[in-house]
Amino acid sequence: MSQAKTFDPNLAKLHAIEADIAAGKLQQAATSLNALNAATPADPRIYLAAAMLARAANNPKQEIASLQHAVAISPSWPPGHLELAKVYSRLARHDDAVATANRAVELVPKDLTVLEVAVAVAHAAGDTLTGRRHLQAAFALKPTDTRITKALGICLIALGDYRDAEAHWRNALVQDPDDWFVLGWLGACLIGLDRKEEAVEVLQRAIALSPGNPTLTFYLAVARGETPLTQPREMTQDLFDGYANRFDKHLVGELKYRVPKRVAEMIRDGSSGLHTSVLDLGCGTGLLGVYLGPISGAFVGVDVSAKMLEKAVPHGVYTELRQADLLDELRRISPESFEYIAANDVFIYVGDLSEIIPAAFHVLRHGGAMIFSCETADSAEGALVLRSSKRYAHSRESIEILCRDAGFSSCSFEMIDLRFDGGDVPIAGFIAVAHKA
Repeated sequence: MSQAKTFDPNLAKLHAIEADIAAGKLQQAATSLNALNAATPADPRIYLAAAMLARAANNPKQEIASLQHAVAISPSWPPGHLELAKVYSRLARHDDAVATANRAVELVPKDLTVLEVAVAVAHAAGDTLTGRRHLQAAFALKPTDTRITKALGICLIALGDYRDAEAHWRNALVQDPDDWFVLGWLGACLIGLDRKEEAVEVLQRAIALSPGNPTLTFYLAVARGETPLTQPREMTQDLFDGYANRFDKHLVGELKYRVPKRVAEMIRDGSSGLHTSVLDLGCGTGLLGVYLGPISGAFVGVDVSAKMLEKAVPHGVYTELRQADLLDELRRISPESFEYIAANDVFIYVGDLSEIIPAAFHVLRHGGAMIFSCETADSAEGALVLRSSKRYAHSRESIEILCRDAGFSSCSFEMIDLRFDGGDVPIAGFIAVAHKA
């Protein structure tokens, strides 16, 4: 992908400029770049270096402009498109990122480096179909690459293409029959195909190779028709780390997610001029903070995903953000520290609340309230059920009992459609408000 020349007078100068940028000598780098650009304005590499300088100066607008110029003067040069796609993705301009990465692939369809970036960009955008296309192209070029093989298999399962996924994982198993990772994903695939007896056998083999693995144990319970009490932390953390860059747009825009806004209204209605303190469990990217705004007391957000917390920082409303397991954090906090505890669409990934609700009770001040949402389990499903979406649903009766046993004086419910899966399928749920007298 580099421009091969018998003699390249700019190469050494560009390396020197990059070294200056790395050393923080930004003004010196800028002076050298201006001189180089005046002498050879048609060299697109100058604008890649200019983009590097802009990023070091924390100037994303100029970074994009420099890369756009590189693409404009050399539209058939793949690195310009590739670097621009990376920047678009980093800045959450996902549609632009995918389109730009696709253009790079069109220019060099058999370049694994380009395909790898295109896959990463598609993944960040939540564009699984595009990701599959690029992964299939990469797999065709290098079918023995285990990273590509595993990524494609996971992608197929994410799309619900279980039949192709099964064939893919079984082929991967031929290469290494004792790969617990491959066996685990094959087991998950067989669960998706409702061939649970086969899944049990495969997952037992996987656990024998990776004893105590919490994710394998979780899927084995599902294959046996059991309801695991909770999801492993690793599963939740991986899910939301990968979701961070597109979380707000996807959840609020596409899924019409309304819970944080409603919970913010409840806190505002119950507080005098927002003179209160809030613990936001599973705060994610900080949507509750966006809707509630600054408050006079402590506003602490807790989440297992560091990448989600990074997105919450710019809102500037949280007094502290902590990466931690929710139950562990509740146990660390001093008793009677907060007037409100919120947990918006968090317990659908937690499952068993028999320890979290009592722990939250101790953290609440007298007169405070715990406000949280759950998907509604109907009478046929029981108190707690793990649905095929890998989300838990709770019955109102079970929540009321847990709150009463923990010491809450009352527990009221507001029925609400939590979100719309697929854009138009409402997911029934409720917001529970448990008061501490």
